Amino acid sequence: MRTSGGRYELLLFDLDGTLVDSAPDIVASLQRVLARLGREVIPAGKIVASIGRGMRRLVESTSSPPHEPVLEAFLKDYGEHLVERTRLYPGVAETLPLLEPRKVVLSNKPEAMARRVLEILGVADRFEAIYGGDSFPVRKPDPGAFRAAVGGARRILVVGDSGVDVEAARRAGVPVCGVTYGYQKPGELDAADFLIDRFDQLLDLVR
Repeated sequence: MRTSGGRYELLLFDLDGTLVDSAPDIVASLQRVLARLGREVIPAGKIVASIGRGMRRLVESTSSPPHEPVLEAFLKDYGEHLVERTRLYPGVAETLPLLEPRKVVLSNKPEAMARRVLEILGVADRFEAIYGGDSFPVRKPDPGAFRAAVGGARRILVVGDSGVDVEAARRAGVPVCGVTYGYQKPGELDAADFLIDRFDQLLDLVR
């Protein structure tokens, strides 16, 4: 693993598990919906482990078919309880304005939800653009989503907490920094170029 970084033109951030700890609201909403629909209520740990590949994949991995009624109810319920317990990770608000490269968010959460979360938490204006899983024809880990999100930028650093981000960065041919405080499963960040334990450590990395 490399231990030092140069300057980057653009930082491409994941959202859930990287900038914000959204698991409490996601878990509460999905468990509430499963109970309401008479489905098996999945333990919180299994739900958290499924965060990162989009709402449909989350529902498919935590409920039995048919999935559509669960997905529809979950999107409605979660949209109504989006930022009740969701918080920025320590150091995010303070560090973002100190990071000189352009900053973009690419989440697999629907774009409107991703934007609303960051607006409510007061940091949306720190990003040049905020994209979600429905912003482009493909989503992470398809590298096409990365290419669409970064435009013509060449010196890019991906910052994320999961194997989805590492895989997408690898397929796009760009370096990736894994954050160890997020929702990753064991081994998911092993192929990352860099690892940080605190968000503010990005300052040293981009300098």
